This record gives sequence, structure tokens and C-alpha cells, in this order.
Amino acid sequence: MLAALDVGVPDPARVTVVQISDSHLLQSGSGRLLGVPTGESLRRVLRDIRKRYPEVDVIVHSGDIAQDGHSHSYRQFSRILRCINVPVLCIPGNHDDRAAITNALRPGSPTHVNRSVRAGAWLIVTLDTMVPNEDYGSLSDLELRRLHLELGCHARMPTLIFLHHPPVMIKSAWMDSMALRNAQRLFAIVDEHPQVRILAWGHNHQAFDTWRQRQRLLGVPATCFQYKPGCAEFALDAVAPGYRVFQLFGDGAFDTDVVRVPHAWFPTESDRQSDCKRNDGIPRVRLGDAHD
Repeated sequence: MLAALDVGVPDPARVTVVQISDSHLLQSGSGRLLGVPTGESLRRVLRDIRKRYPEVDVIVHSGDIAQDGHSHSYRQFSRILRCINVPVLCIPGNHDDRAAITNALRPGSPTHVNRSVRAGAWLIVTLDTMVPNEDYGSLSDLELRRLHLELGCHARMPTLIFLHHPPVMIKSAWMDSMALRNAQRLFAIVDEHPQVRILAWGHNHQAFDTWRQRQRLLGVPATCFQYKPGCAEFALDAVAPGYRVFQLFGDGAFDTDVVRVPHAWFPTESDRQSDCKRNDGIPRVRLGDAHD
């Protein structure tokens, strides 16, 4: 197990963490998916983060960096991140390729795959829930053991856990079929460690907020297109891309909010109707092929 990295923060009493997710970058930087140029949408989201939160300490990408797992997509991601001068933690999603992510990172860059960090008074843990060639998620025995050891070694530190797949149902039947399959094992470990304050994930392309005992459970919007909440079948929502901001305080308290980026791309009604007619979309949920 790699030791958690220390992140030097200017003010340990207040750490700012931004979560982005589900960028679905394509091999072509100008490619569109469901009417959205995913690369440009991510750029606009990052510009908004830099403008609103210039003091951000850590950025976490919670998976589905790429749509196709191609090395060109991750190189594009690396280029986009050149404007970011703080640590970026990445975890793979169901559309990603673990090896390709790592190989595409710039040598000496502040981007880390599946690493945990200490930031101020807080421990930030990232977990890999990807199952190759499947849309659902699962935590391996190795990842569960790593989590148990990390929490045991940092029992006095309030903890924020990031993963790609949701560990709870979100009341959207088609998305709930692709949730974390062994969430009960995750929660069994979490329940042994009362310092865990937050679990946050991507995958759902929508905001989500609930409580489970002492933990806040949070979903984040995608940096590209959004899924409509509460739907039995695939449906896009006409809302802007976004991200989630965490303010983590030295006493273990925290604030969090979702920020929408209204000047970023999102599908218009004509985009959604056109894509439905062409049957374009996310291949692994059988909606067809993206177009570059």
C-alpha cells in the first residue's frame, strides 16, 4: 500500500476540494457526444473553477475521464490539465482504461491515479470500483483491505472518500442497475471507522444528496451532459454541466455545494431529439456510437 501523500495547503483550517466527473473525452478533441463537445465542456468547467475558486487545494476526477478508454483521450485530458497547478486525484470509471490513464500522465505532473492524500486535518481516500468490460462497479478485496488500513492508520483524521460508482440506489432504475455491487462490504468497513464523514461519487451525471447514519452521501453532475433524475430508462436533462465544491474545516466540519456552469455546453432540445433519432449515445448502455 502506498502511503497517503501530504498536500501542503496554505490554510490547514480550511481546505478547498473540487470534484469533477464523467468528462467522456473522445479521441478527437473536437468530437461530440449527445450533442456536447466534451473536451470544450471540460475546459469551460475548469475555467469556471479557476475563476470562482482560485484558492482550490485539490481537484478530484471521479471517473469516466474518457468515453472510449483510448490513449488519445487521456493525452487530451493531460493537455487540458496543464492550466491546473494543484494536485489532481483520478480514479477510473467504467468507460476508462487503468493502464492508459497512467501511461498518458505527464512525468512530474501533479496528477495521481488512485492515491490518497492528507490535506490539512483531512484524509482524502480514492477507491477504484472499475470492473473491466462491465458498467456496474465492485471493490476488490485488495481495495477493501487498503481502505481498512488507510482508515486504521489515520483514525484521528476526518475522512472524505471518493469512488466512481454509487454505493446506494438513486431511484433511477437504469442507473441503479450499474451501481456498486458490494456496497455492503464498503459500509461494513466505514461503520468501523467513525471518522468517515463523506462518501462522494460520479457515474450518475446528476447531483445527489442524502445521509446514512453519520455519513453524507453525495453525487456530482458531469462536466458534459446530465441524466434526468428519477427515470426508469435513459433520459437526458436540460441542465448545465457542473462540479461539487467541498470546504473542509480543521475541526471535522464541512460545507459542500454544487456549482453549475451555465456558459458550458449542454444538449439543446434539438440535440436530444436528433441524437435519439440517430440512436447515438453511450455504447455500453447500448445507445450507439459517438461521432467525432
